[in-house]
Amino acid sequence: MTREQQNEVARILSLSLAPLSRVEIMRELLKLKVKTNSRNMDAASLELQLEVYADELTRFPADCVLQALQDAGRQKWWPDWGTLEALLTPLQDLRQRLLRNLKARDNLIPARNERERRNNEGPEALGFFLGGLTQARQSGDKAD
Repeated sequence: MTREQQNEVARILSLSLAPLSRVEIMRELLKLKVKTNSRNMDAASLELQLEVYADELTRFPADCVLQALQDAGRQKWWPDWGTLEALLTPLQDLRQRLLRNLKARDNLIPARNERERRNNEGPEALGFFLGGLTQARQSGDKAD
């Protein structure tokens, strides 16, 4: 992968981690509230619950939040926070891990020139590797 391709992948992954705006999160939470049943709450408790959920949801990528709230809307009951977090965390963690690995790869693996790449990845390198495996297997057979 070229440096330009790596930069583009990193840019896309970074964008994929962007959160949904608070206004949009509140709108989606209200839609979810209408779709699902929940225990009776007074207005202050309901407002507090929506505020807490909105605060927490701003930590997650926008498309993941939308998908989790849509999935929760297919259920009969309003989801507890742990259920939503369990849906969101693996999706976010995967993207963060991919981005971290891409950046680490970019920083830790020195660029190889074309000649070195041909020498290390060509048929000769494969032959050397397979020869080493054959020798190891033969010496293992002799030990038995």
